[in-house]
Amino acid sequence: MASFRKKISTKFKNKFRVILRDDENLEEKISIVLTPRSMLMGFCFGLFLFSALIYLLLAYTPLNYFFPTKSAKYSSQEQYAMIQKIDSLETRLLQLNLQSNVLGKVLAGEDIAMDQDIVNAALATTDEELNIEGEEIQIENSGNSVRPADKYKVNYSFFIPLKGVISDTFNPDRKHFGVDIVANSRDVIKSAQKGTVVFAAWTPTGGHTMLIQHPNDFISVYKHNAVLLKKEGTFVNAGDAVALVGNTGELTSGPHLHFELWKKGLTVNPLNFINF
Repeated sequence: MASFRKKISTKFKNKFRVILRDDENLEEKISIVLTPRSMLMGFCFGLFLFSALIYLLLAYTPLNYFFPTKSAKYSSQEQYAMIQKIDSLETRLLQLNLQSNVLGKVLAGEDIAMDQDIVNAALATTDEELNIEGEEIQIENSGNSVRPADKYKVNYSFFIPLKGVISDTFNPDRKHFGVDIVANSRDVIKSAQKGTVVFAAWTPTGGHTMLIQHPNDFISVYKHNAVLLKKEGTFVNAGDAVALVGNTGELTSGPHLHFELWKKGLTVNPLNFINF
């Protein structure tokens, strides 16, 4: 074994000279001394440079299209999750667009002429979209659980905005998308739930009108007020005074509150959520 090692060591120590001469006069031009060790190192270095060059060509040139060098950045599960999020965002965007179109008409004081298909879809999907089966509604001003009609057992907490006599109810066929509550002039109107006032100004048909954005994509609308007590951008709690009963606007025939409730851009019957 020792003699074998000595022989190998000797072989690696052998030197070889590579000489380049002029073919015409045999004049020596270049002379290089090589050893097996230096040749091995040179070969390894050349192989490294060649590999690096190939990698750069495949990674940063159009050749990468034919010879992909990178594995997928995201796993199949992550890609599926991202697709699900994109679908959810698209659905949410459609809902926001519908809500924006409806609120634009409300803010402009226009009559909301919804297509019958949209009204039917809103009524047909109310229970399913709002997940309102099997729970009770909490009327905060009384502190007691109140069960509305068995079909509508909701899990949202609303405050009665105004105590009075209901003179007209929710009827999409007549394009009446809320309830009318008759009360004494300048009685206090209260916020149905905590939220932010997103509109508080005059509209031709609704008079002094206020819109409040609530959690869970609810919006409450208060029309025909005598005075608005809150400004746009103000945060209110459930039961806070927001306006006084009036008789303002074109579509009114006496002191009352026209109260509407919206969910994701669609009108819902306030009587299904509040026990007036």
